[in-house]
Amino acid sequence: MLQQLINAIVFGSVLTLFSLGLSLAWGTLDVLNLAHGAVFVFAGFITYELTKDSTMSFVPTLIVASLAAGAVTLALELVAFRRIRLHFPARRQAELSMLVVSVGAATVIGEVVSHQTSEAAFSPPASAFSIHRYSLGGSVGITNIQILIVVAAIIVAVALDQGIRRTRYGRAIRALAYDPTTTQLLGVNVGAVAAATMFLAGALAGLAGVMLAIYLGGEEVATGQDYLLTAFAILIVGGVGSIRGAIVSAYLIALAETAVVAYGPSQWRDGVAFLLILVMLLVRPQGLFARRRFQRA
Repeated sequence: MLQQLINAIVFGSVLTLFSLGLSLAWGTLDVLNLAHGAVFVFAGFITYELTKDSTMSFVPTLIVASLAAGAVTLALELVAFRRIRLHFPARRQAELSMLVVSVGAATVIGEVVSHQTSEAAFSPPASAFSIHRYSLGGSVGITNIQILIVVAAIIVAVALDQGIRRTRYGRAIRALAYDPTTTQLLGVNVGAVAAATMFLAGALAGLAGVMLAIYLGGEEVATGQDYLLTAFAILIVGGVGSIRGAIVSAYLIALAETAVVAYGPSQWRDGVAFLLILVMLLVRPQGLFARRRFQRA
């Protein structure tokens, strides 16, 4: 029981890191970035490339891979998403166009990784991170990479939540999410805020991708899509644009999926997330932590 709880917390921490970036982009810029999962895998691939023939330590590898993932997402923002918002003032049309572009970007990134890895799973060498297991009594144990994942998720979640609520950048993000036009009239550099937001979203996906690659011992292109589907469930259950909602629902879904695998038919695991989406849409469509909306005069 305790071991399954540990596994659920670790899984929830990975989902938290992954879904926070997606929530940030969707809630602030209305960008439902379907390339987020591909960026996630891309960071794991960069980790593999950096460590397979070198002795680069874990921390520099983590930083470089996360920055590379952030750079890819920033490039999508500058090359595609920003241009679409400028050319399609109608929100619905812009959202649909960005959705299509992100699907194309995900396909391109996936093909590049598949080509470089010969469509096989790729894994960083054992020398990239020395994994040690600590016994908690009996058959229950936890590894140092699991501890690192949980600590990283807590630090990132708290920092992002407080940053959005208390800093100048956070106020700019909230204003941009509410009304981009008014935000620009108030003197906020909307383009810079959007670029920083997309870079941060990609870097968070990269952070999760690196840690998962080491934790699982490898990844493949399809890994990103699996996590992307679960992240959608997290955002719907928690409420689109809610940082705290994403955190809480990530751990709830992780607990539910872990329980199904451990004590029920494991083939039902993928259905848990979508069952929660269905229940939430019927009971509370706005999500657990929906942002307050105000009627403009």
